[in-house]
Amino acid sequence: MIDMSMGPIHISSGPGSDSSSMCLTIVLRTLEKENKVIWMTRNLPDQRKILDILGHLDDSILDRMIVIEFGDELRSKLNGINGLLTKLEKNDLLIIENWCENYGRAKAEETSLMEKLVEDYEEIKIIITSESYEDASGKNRGLRGFMSRGGEIIEDSFRTVWLTKIDNQYQKVLITDGENELLVESTRKGYQLIN
Repeated sequence: MIDMSMGPIHISSGPGSDSSSMCLTIVLRTLEKENKVIWMTRNLPDQRKILDILGHLDDSILDRMIVIEFGDELRSKLNGINGLLTKLEKNDLLIIENWCENYGRAKAEETSLMEKLVEDYEEIKIIITSESYEDASGKNRGLRGFMSRGGEIIEDSFRTVWLTKIDNQYQKVLITDGENELLVESTRKGYQLIN
């Protein structure tokens, strides 16, 4: 669905596009390929959503996943798992959902933390997510007037992939990755490609 072979990814999700379902879908696909996942999230999504998408996996698969709710303590939680991060291999995944607050500008300490993360762990797959925001300048920058959080530091360190809810199309989201666009639909088993 999202090509993770081209370096770190910043998923910038527009209103109603449900980035937590996308994160869970990516976690599921990574685990199904017998890789390890560390999923860090500011706040855990609804338990029913987690069970819908990951509930069918048996314990031997789920044993390859670590879930960390970090609240406002991302730096200390990352420092606490440094030993685990150094043991991840090429196709293993670190995913950080809502790496910054969903209001105002991303803090300089948050953006520099993400930049350092990419420098320190360039050999693993890294995905971060945040909510996009409307461009108040009137210049229609970003994607269709929406901007990704983190500015140039994040843009230089991560490839931005956009999630955009399709108006009047229940549960359908457009994934925009550079020139590529994919239409997906939210299901109880996560996002599924629409042919």
